[in-house]
Amino acid sequence: MNSIEVRLAQYQDVPAMRQVAILSYEATFAQYNTRENMDAFYIDSYNLERMQEEFYEPGAVLYLAFTEQTLAGFARLRKNQEVASTLGNNTIELQRLYIHPDQQGKGIGKLLMEKAMEYASQLQVDWIWLGVWEKNFKAQKFYNGWGFEKFDEHVFQMGDDPQIDWLLKKRLSAE
Repeated sequence: MNSIEVRLAQYQDVPAMRQVAILSYEATFAQYNTRENMDAFYIDSYNLERMQEEFYEPGAVLYLAFTEQTLAGFARLRKNQEVASTLGNNTIELQRLYIHPDQQGKGIGKLLMEKAMEYASQLQVDWIWLGVWEKNFKAQKFYNGWGFEKFDEHVFQMGDDPQIDWLLKKRLSAE
C-alpha cells in the first residue's frame, strides 16, 4: 500500500481541493440529481472564489491527504453556531470529508477522520457534528462506525430540489 501523508492545507491547495470535491460529489450524487441541479450547486458552493474565501474563514481548518504527492482527499472542520440551540455553543462541524473516487477504500477517510477527531479533542469541544444526505447510505455507515448518531435534520438545497440532510453528532467531552 502507498503511504498516505496528512497535512494542513495551504492556500495554493484550494484548486486541487475543489477538483476532488467536485469529483467526489459527482460520483456520489450525480445519479440521484439532475445535471442542472448538480451544476447549480457547483456554481454556488464549489466555485473557486468561494472556496478560496472559505480557506480564510475564522474557526475553520482543512486537512489534506496525499498519496505520492497526489491529493486523495480532504476534511474541513469549522466552528459555527448552527446547532447551538440543540448541542450548545462548544461544538465543531465536520463540514466536508471528501475522498477522490479513485482513492476510496484505501483508508484515507479513516486517517482524515482520525485527524478531525484529534483536532476536535485538542479544542476540547463537547460535540463534533455533521450533515449527511438521508440517501447517502455509504457515508452514514462510515459515520455510524465512528459513533455518530442522528439528532436532527435540515433542508439542503440542491439547485431547485430541497433535500433532507441528517444531522449526526458524537460527544467528545464527558457529560
